Amino acid sequence: MPYTVAVSFDTFYQNINLSGDHRDTANRRRDDIVSTLKKNMSVIESFSSGSIPRYTALKDHADLDVMVALHYTKHIKDKKPSEVLQEVRDTLSEYKTNVRKNGQAVTLYYKTWPNVDIVPCSRVVDDDGNVTSYSIPDMNTEQWITSKPKNHTANMTSKAGTCGSNFRKTITMVKHWNRTHSSYLQSYHIEAIALSIFDSSMNDFTWDIFKFFEEAANLVSSYFWYEGVYVDGYLTYSTRAEAKKRLETARDKARSAWAKTYGDDDDHEGAIAIWRQIFGDNFPAYG
Repeated sequence: MPYTVAVSFDTFYQNINLSGDHRDTANRRRDDIVSTLKKNMSVIESFSSGSIPRYTALKDHADLDVMVALHYTKHIKDKKPSEVLQEVRDTLSEYKTNVRKNGQAVTLYYKTWPNVDIVPCSRVVDDDGNVTSYSIPDMNTEQWITSKPKNHTANMTSKAGTCGSNFRKTITMVKHWNRTHSSYLQSYHIEAIALSIFDSSMNDFTWDIFKFFEEAANLVSSYFWYEGVYVDGYLTYSTRAEAKKRLETARDKARSAWAKTYGDDDDHEGAIAIWRQIFGDNFPAYG
């Protein structure tokens, strides 16, 4: 059992972080699924996306996202997103599948973690033939959405180089907090907010996490623009208000925990108790 806040955070991260062995399993499933798709569909390009390749995934909870760029004329042109998703489901009929709630992927279910989300898309190229973005389906609106997953991954890598390893670790911890408190924010949204907040070396989880909650409470109040799109359009008036409320509560508790750690009392036991209120039982108890 830890006796300091710093050791508590190290243990907490170990409790929630996805290990390398799980990544190997996820990659094998990706390769198998893409191979199955190629038997009946013209796949131009495929790559992993989401939290797992960006090293911000939660153990036992983050699914693997696989982007599959299909031949535009054969599979995308003049088709609704729902039709393309159905074609992917039909091709993967040997698996147990469903369409993800946001209508942007086909989820493949396994008896063991992880499940895999297949995101069919088409490539958008400039006059020189360079891929500038991808169009992904939204079955709920029957529209194609612009996405730049490779840009986002590059942004995450660059920011981690500037801020240090605590950048990704802080995001992972915030994602756990979000999941513990009803998952009002999407994973991609959390990463985009973190990219806008942090711009220098991160060496103290207590301050960095307080900083995230403080800034995010303000940023979630209005539409958040990132990589050419609003990444928080999924929030309704009521869910936006509730997300803001929970971020503000976490902000206030994180401020109190920081003060106990670095104030005159040097009260690590009291600070750890507050962090457990924020993060739940995966954050270790004092002693």
